[in-house]
Amino acid sequence: MRKFGFLAVALLLVGIIAGGVSASNDYKEVQENEYWVSWDGSANVTLKTIFYSPEEMLNQTKESILKMGLKNATQLFISQEQQALSQLGLSLENATAQILGYNTTGPLVTVINGTIPNFARYYSYDNAWEISLDALRIVDLSRIDPTAVNGSMYLENYFTVHLPPGAKIENVTKGFKVESNGSYIQLDVNVTGDTVKAHSIIYLKKGITKDDLKVLYAKLEPVMIKYTGKAGVENYTTWEMRIYNNITVEGDKTILDTVEEYVKPEAYINYIKVQFAYQGLQQAEQSLYQRYAQMFQSKGIKVISGNVSILNVNSTGPLVVKYHWVLQGFVSKVNDTYIYDYDPKLELGNMSFPYRLNAAINETKVTRIKLPEGYEFVSLPKSIEVKTTAGSVVMKVTKLNDREVLIESNVYIRYGVPADAYKALMAQVPDNVEFKYVVKAEEGNGICGPALIVGLAVLPLLLRRRR
Repeated sequence: MRKFGFLAVALLLVGIIAGGVSASNDYKEVQENEYWVSWDGSANVTLKTIFYSPEEMLNQTKESILKMGLKNATQLFISQEQQALSQLGLSLENATAQILGYNTTGPLVTVINGTIPNFARYYSYDNAWEISLDALRIVDLSRIDPTAVNGSMYLENYFTVHLPPGAKIENVTKGFKVESNGSYIQLDVNVTGDTVKAHSIIYLKKGITKDDLKVLYAKLEPVMIKYTGKAGVENYTTWEMRIYNNITVEGDKTILDTVEEYVKPEAYINYIKVQFAYQGLQQAEQSLYQRYAQMFQSKGIKVISGNVSILNVNSTGPLVVKYHWVLQGFVSKVNDTYIYDYDPKLELGNMSFPYRLNAAINETKVTRIKLPEGYEFVSLPKSIEVKTTAGSVVMKVTKLNDREVLIESNVYIRYGVPADAYKALMAQVPDNVEFKYVVKAEEGNGICGPALIVGLAVLPLLLRRRR
């Protein structure tokens, strides 16, 4: 496939850089995409791309098609389109393709037909459907640096969406035009009955600067189409994790034992298991140890000892990671009072997503803090229970005795929650609460205690923009 590698990128914007566009050979491409949407959310599609220039790249691509044969070239273009759609969280099924103009002196045209399941997504949160169109080529533009291209780029795009019969359009992104030193991005959106048409032009002049791109790209966002009419079935991923912490204060040391259980989504958990197995468990455990040890040290916490164990890699069920740490300098001290800061939002309070959360999140954390003889808790936060249509944040605090406290927390964020509703939920929950304890009879030079416990990784939310 190496000798045909050029073909694989020629019709993508990355081909500009791979092909070395010269000053006199500017890049011009037109897309014409049409979608017929059904009430199950799927869409029959026709995706047409017309490639005009640069001439040298155009001719090389045509030569590659002739060398590899039309059948192989057609399959390559289908595969290329499927990969592009996967970047938007979409798949293309039952695809067929035509390549036109490969044996003429005119433009090269590709036409791909197929079906995209879940092109429109249903959200029971507000009983609405939404379609996200990448009408401004955000994914393609994110893959290149136009300032490194020795020529201009002209991308014109026509997107036509036919909604299912009886659909009532509730909201559609409005058009705009933004310019900077001769370069511009323009979007026009029109609605006629149950048909939405989006027309965009992206023109980036030769010699465009990063400052120009900053102005232009500030307006880049998907074209969102929201409509109602019939209820649908939600298709989404749930991210579920459970954390169990046992924190024991012993003189000038804090012993921290943590068990993390990664439960869902199963496909992602199995992928992580494969990665650990491929890397080698010992190396993976050492990598996690180094990561956490460095985190503790960056916070001024001394690691006396520690170890990490990864379990359930070769079996079904949750991925389990166990940590054992012996630490010094683990909490703050104000006068004679030690303060443990606890985040009731479980580090899920500052997520950033543009429209809706395209996954559900369910995280549980159970923390037990045990003090030795001569210590006692003097101040505990009140329990928290905040529930809205966006989800819930619960923190139950139980004082087992003067020296032992149990914290049971759960954060659930509903699939499809709009960003504003998520922020409103989190605004009702404090960023942190304090557990205070004192030493009735001082022992040693310093007392350590509980602090921030971090999960294995930030959950990779499925917030992809979709075409």
